[in-house]
Amino acid sequence: MRMSIAEALTNMSGVLIKGLDHVQVSANWMAATGEEVEDLALREGVEALSKSCVDLDISVPVGKDSLSMRTKWEDGSVERVVKSPLSGVITAMAPVADVRNAVTPELNIDTPSKLIHVKLNDKNRMSGSIFSEVTQSNFINTPDIDDMNLLKEMFNSIQELVATKRILALHDVSDGGLITSLLEMAFTKKIGLDIFDSKLNEENLNEYFFAEETGLVLQVAESDIENIQEKLLSTGLYVNVIGSVSDSKNITIRSESENFFSESVLTLERYWREVSHAIQSIRDNKTIADSELNLLDDGEHSGLFSNESFDESILESFNILDSKPKVAILREQGVNGQMEMAAAFTLAGFEAVDVHMQDLLDNNVSLKEFNGLAACGGFSYGDVLGAGGGWSKTILHNNLVKDQFEAFFNSTSTFTLGVCNGCQMVSKLKDIIPGAESWPSFEKNLSDQFEARLAQVKIQKSDSILLRGMEGWSMPIASAHGEGHAKFSQDNLDHLISNNQIALNFVDSNENNTETYPLNPNGSAEGVTGITAADGRVTIMMPHPERVFRKLQMSWRPEHWKEFSPWMQIFINARKSLN
Repeated sequence: MRMSIAEALTNMSGVLIKGLDHVQVSANWMAATGEEVEDLALREGVEALSKSCVDLDISVPVGKDSLSMRTKWEDGSVERVVKSPLSGVITAMAPVADVRNAVTPELNIDTPSKLIHVKLNDKNRMSGSIFSEVTQSNFINTPDIDDMNLLKEMFNSIQELVATKRILALHDVSDGGLITSLLEMAFTKKIGLDIFDSKLNEENLNEYFFAEETGLVLQVAESDIENIQEKLLSTGLYVNVIGSVSDSKNITIRSESENFFSESVLTLERYWREVSHAIQSIRDNKTIADSELNLLDDGEHSGLFSNESFDESILESFNILDSKPKVAILREQGVNGQMEMAAAFTLAGFEAVDVHMQDLLDNNVSLKEFNGLAACGGFSYGDVLGAGGGWSKTILHNNLVKDQFEAFFNSTSTFTLGVCNGCQMVSKLKDIIPGAESWPSFEKNLSDQFEARLAQVKIQKSDSILLRGMEGWSMPIASAHGEGHAKFSQDNLDHLISNNQIALNFVDSNENNTETYPLNPNGSAEGVTGITAADGRVTIMMPHPERVFRKLQMSWRPEHWKEFSPWMQIFINARKSLN
């Protein structure tokens, strides 16, 4: 339990929180009570957690226990008993004032730097480690937190370095030990590392790299290395410079006198993904699983990027506008994307109005009141298969509501945006949308799984008024859906292309339309993931621009973006279309 609370803290150490006294912990216990050994172990675990939290000034306001994790039955004349192992699960949380004060494991390859291993002591205890499990080795001593005050010192010291932006990258050391942390950092950029320690030898190599003692790996600038070392050492921590980013693609481990190991980072990532690939091949779709693994060997693939000419200064002009056109933020039971959608439209100068389908069905609200309509994404009807189709039927099978939608789509002074579940729903209304007769249906992803990723898309030349001026832009966007596979005949696809109705495509690193998984998470032909109709006034897309209109909503972003991401342009265009 001491190790669990320590890992909970090192997991959040890269984000600047308000302080340890603001950390709160949920503790969940599962045990087969009623036997002395289990009862004693549970008591000792609870006491260890309690004392640790008191020492760290952390509160445990909530917890849950299942203390009957044992089943017993008669097998003829034999009594059988099965017990679950005692376990405690720690979930820690803390308020964050500014999410921009954060460091991730993504390595910086532009600044001359070194890697530092920081931990509480110079011990390498191996019992209970992944290494001991895999090799079936017996070790006596397990990792532990011998000095809780020193853990507090380590956390606070790292927080101070994060606050002053002196850490380039950070990864905690836990399952798998130091080597796993180093490799996962290397995988972020597919680059090599030169790992060096003069004390390494054949006898201590495994303990050095596979011990799971609490600690962190920091990447810091070479110019700051001595100051940071001195600061951390002054607290009593164990601090060791262990290497640097390499110009090669190899992970190399060496001492002054001997080279112990050298292997390609891509080969090692293949090993790292081996189990996941095997599970994915059985559970999902083997072709899809192979496609994701083989992407490692694609020398042309360089990851996410941004190619656009977005200027967010235009938003300042919206602050002085007197009129605020109304946009209906449409949702149905289970939809959960309405808040982000409303926020984006509000910042673009709209009055965003929450409209539930029941409001329309009860005739309490009319679409005649609105200049725009945004059908939101989420999990309508609990995200059952074809939920978007069910949502559309509540419109098509009610003449009052159907007539409102048809009139809205035919008006030359309105716009419509459908996203994700809303995209699927609006696609089912194509019979009442001018020019939508060739639209696809959106079916189950080829991976047979819900796919939540940051995906690269390119904006095509189309009539969409929401994408006006964005032709040729290519940026990452949040994508999260289980039924995003655009299914249509080749004739319909050709018709949409020739009529400038394809709005968005998933693309590869060379900006070519792609059907390769996971660059294309659903398998749509030509990577099609957004289309338009009604002379560009109705646009639907599977990805979520409303989830990433601010740069801070992105899990990856380029350095040149300011407050907003280029996806804010969609909402700016919506406002400009009504001027």
